[in-house]
Amino acid sequence: MSREQVDATALEYLGGRPLGDGQWLFEVGRELHGAFGGAFGGAIAAISVLAGQGLARDRTPSGLDCRFLRGLPAGSARVDTTVVASGRTLTCVSVDVFGADERLCTRATVSYVDAATLEPVDAPASPERAQPPVADHEDGKPWREPPGIEIPILKTFDPRRVGRGDLGIATSVRVPWNDPTAAAAAACLAADMCVGPPVDMALTSGWIPHPNPDLTLRFAAPTASRTVTGHGRLESISTGLAAVRIEVWSGGSLAAVGAASSVLLRQS
Repeated sequence: MSREQVDATALEYLGGRPLGDGQWLFEVGRELHGAFGGAFGGAIAAISVLAGQGLARDRTPSGLDCRFLRGLPAGSARVDTTVVASGRTLTCVSVDVFGADERLCTRATVSYVDAATLEPVDAPASPERAQPPVADHEDGKPWREPPGIEIPILKTFDPRRVGRGDLGIATSVRVPWNDPTAAAAAACLAADMCVGPPVDMALTSGWIPHPNPDLTLRFAAPTASRTVTGHGRLESISTGLAAVRIEVWSGGSLAAVGAASSVLLRQS
């Protein structure tokens, strides 16, 4: 299926198909690659959530913990899913993502909740926890490729800087599928995309490669809009290890909260 077919579901867009016994195959083309020689972590995180859902049908994603162990090359990716534990309320699924060379690239755990076991209680966010004003996606400042560096996901997800405030630097991304129910998968895109900018802003003496080897999210919204905004706030950099706080907002509602690390790589 062409990546331009934006009316596809998230699973269709990412080329996911079940192989049986908890195994899946996804198609991860170059258009899903970032700046550091492998597939974009947000897309891998979305794949993890979608694949794990196969073992937690009728349950809603509630949490994700991803460890990006090595770059996922372009091509087919095998995804193995295993139920770690399943109870009346929660199911926890382990997800392993392998490249075409059969090397393990990502290990994730995803939790899913049975909404029928929960009290239908909502507590609106207090005014000080509301999303600060940000520009519309179309009015944001598009990301640009640094000289000599190809970043295919800039065309695929069209990330744009749309604001800066107490929550950090706001980055809006265009969700390339039409699947309002895949809110957690959409949140993964904005969450991973927003990790880099606040670290960039702190590097006043020049650019240093700073990939993020992990992503942790807790999901809060049942539906997703076609553009999703991630706010990344740098909490600290200590001896080359950065800690970034994340909030993702969708359609004016909080979609996820989380954190990520960035490693500032010494250049030889």
